[in-house]
Amino acid sequence: MVTPLFLAGCWDERLYKNSSVVSLTGIEGTIGDLTGYYAYPEATSPEMKTVVITGNGISPRDVRQEAEVKVEQTMDLSVLSTILMSEETAEHNIYEYLDIYFRDANSPITSKLAIVQGELKRFFEITESRQSTTGEYYDRFITSLEENSLVIPYTLQTATSLIFEDAQDLALPYLKMGEDDRPNADGIALFSGRHYTGKTLNTTEAILLNIMNDSLGFSTRITYLFKDSPITVRVDNLKRKLNISENKIEIDLNIDFMVSEFPQDNLDKVSNRKELDKFLTEKIEHDMNEVLKKLQEAKCDALGLGRSVRAFHPQWFKKDWNEHFSNLDISAKVNIEITKTGILE
Repeated sequence: MVTPLFLAGCWDERLYKNSSVVSLTGIEGTIGDLTGYYAYPEATSPEMKTVVITGNGISPRDVRQEAEVKVEQTMDLSVLSTILMSEETAEHNIYEYLDIYFRDANSPITSKLAIVQGELKRFFEITESRQSTTGEYYDRFITSLEENSLVIPYTLQTATSLIFEDAQDLALPYLKMGEDDRPNADGIALFSGRHYTGKTLNTTEAILLNIMNDSLGFSTRITYLFKDSPITVRVDNLKRKLNISENKIEIDLNIDFMVSEFPQDNLDKVSNRKELDKFLTEKIEHDMNEVLKKLQEAKCDALGLGRSVRAFHPQWFKKDWNEHFSNLDISAKVNIEITKTGILE
């Protein structure tokens, strides 16, 4: 009879009750003079309270170590859901601030990333005042932006993989604090290589970028004024094709739209629908080409066009892709058709 003495046990068990479980972190400053923020819940009667600890140091690891001495229990980042970073910090080599998360086996690589405008302190105070579940608040917030095609979905793992990619650039959620002391989405922050360029796209431009990138969320809506009346359309179907030559790239898009709002109505008439098709085609094509100009000015290939060039036309791919990308003739060609006008049609 085999005795149970040789059965494996939970020798590496880690109890959350013995740790300060951090779900939100932030970093601002530059190497040599950094400030880090760590938020975790603390059970108090009658409700949960959020505690924010700061640390200062010359590197992210030094900052975390300095913060550790201010916590009554060991900090545990195994359920970290969101990492916030200031604009100033992101303008430098962003990987210098993310490397620490890949050196610790307990750090998750599914955390969300975002760039924030202004001081990080205010973005942490919001979780204290609302008694929120700290990082989960921003995790839900960013996830909702992804579902509405306002940002490109990235995690710590997928974002970092692009940092080492020479044929595509990063574009992260860009947040600012509103007058009501509530974080607002202000578009996306554009990167060139490992550096934030200081340039952003607003929310409407971000939606157009997601359409061109074919990285749509659950709902992709866009609103324009047509003859002084609003029209809101939702992407129902999208087909994307890249036409690539040596010095020119054309993004060919065929988009079927469903009308979500149009007080003028009368869309049962073919002539009215064709007029709207023409208006939307011209307007969206123009706006998409403006977005492409901004990407080229920022030397940010957020669409990953370089990957397609490298894969299918390697003879035209350049090692310094960001510089080459900014000088190419890149355009969007759009064909739009309204295929649905409501629930029944």
